[in-house]
Amino acid sequence: MTGKKLLDLILLLLSTITSLAVIGLFYYTEKSYKKPPIDESKEKEAFFKNADPKSMPTLIKIDKMVVSLIPKDQSNHRMHYLELEAHLSLIKPDYSASVKSYVSIVLDRIIVIASKMGAEELNTLTGKIILEDRLRKEINAALGKPVIKSIFFSRYTVQ
Repeated sequence: MTGKKLLDLILLLLSTITSLAVIGLFYYTEKSYKKPPIDESKEKEAFFKNADPKSMPTLIKIDKMVVSLIPKDQSNHRMHYLELEAHLSLIKPDYSASVKSYVSIVLDRIIVIASKMGAEELNTLTGKIILEDRLRKEINAALGKPVIKSIFFSRYTVQ
């Protein structure tokens, strides 16, 4: 230690008090303190109550659909299919009604664009990104104005 009895005694007392405080804190957090159970419905309600409506994206769900893919290689006559389910993220929440009224056009664009792409192309990550980009551009062109911000695939299977 330092060689001075008074200073050594003070340092010993401080380290003892600190050690006891840490042990007490550990005991309190592990044995005495019990966290209240989380009520998911209350947490969800509080989240939506405090959330900014502009920060919440407006999503329109496109139900599960199966698209037949045209084989790119004529020597292989095996049919391939794309099974997908998507969510369209809108630029403005006001566009929700107009997109819902044109769902048949959206479905048609999905079928036309996806069927022209090969199974090998759609089975890659870049193919999925290209499909999303082409769909977004075609749907916005069909609706006459930019409406779709992005497309999220919740189910995407190439068979």
